[in-house]
Amino acid sequence: MSEAASVPTPRADLFERADALQEPLDERLELYLGGSRKLSPEIEAAYDEMVARIQAARAGAPVPAVGDTLPDFILTDTEARPVHLSSYLERGPLVISFNRGSWCDYCGLELRALARAYPYVVSAGGDVVSIVPELAPYGQALQQKHRLPFSVLSDLDLAYGFSLGLAFWVGETVKEMYGEIGIDLERFQGNGAWLLPIPATLVVGRDGQVKARFVETDFRHRMKTKDILAAVSEAAF
Repeated sequence: MSEAASVPTPRADLFERADALQEPLDERLELYLGGSRKLSPEIEAAYDEMVARIQAARAGAPVPAVGDTLPDFILTDTEARPVHLSSYLERGPLVISFNRGSWCDYCGLELRALARAYPYVVSAGGDVVSIVPELAPYGQALQQKHRLPFSVLSDLDLAYGFSLGLAFWVGETVKEMYGEIGIDLERFQGNGAWLLPIPATLVVGRDGQVKARFVETDFRHRMKTKDILAAVSEAAF
């Protein structure tokens, strides 16, 4: 179930209004956040508390810096086929978007923005992948829901996320809240750990080095599309 399903019509309408806004992604996210604080202030208050906790723990700090080499991964796609980071980089630069899951509207807004930008990424010789800590059927649901033209990969048990310092426990408050609104991470992820990734975005060159990164513990903020496209264009040469 998505966050939109907890307050079906108003939240779904809010998502579509934010997605249709003819402005950069950060303004669409701000519109959605503002509307969400009005619709469900208790949800955003719980998120504020969670964000403050993981910020204090400096989650995400170990993610490779610009110029560092990103560790290789072997993840599975929505057809359960193993995929290597190196296989993407053989073809060109790669945009990697770490997302919370098929139920997250903030991730949905970012992924739709990436889908719109995808032709420009491809024209520069690059590609895009979304990495989620969910079982393949939910990765497929995410891909279909937002009509994504790029691959969605499963990072089961957040093994790769842990290696980059991106994984964190949601906390009792958010866990209880998710139970109330029907977001069942145990079903989506196939385990009872109640962990999520910080939704980071990395642009990686063919040499395996990070060319640009956005690591923000507040998942309601994402990397600007124009910065992603600039980094891909630069990495292509």
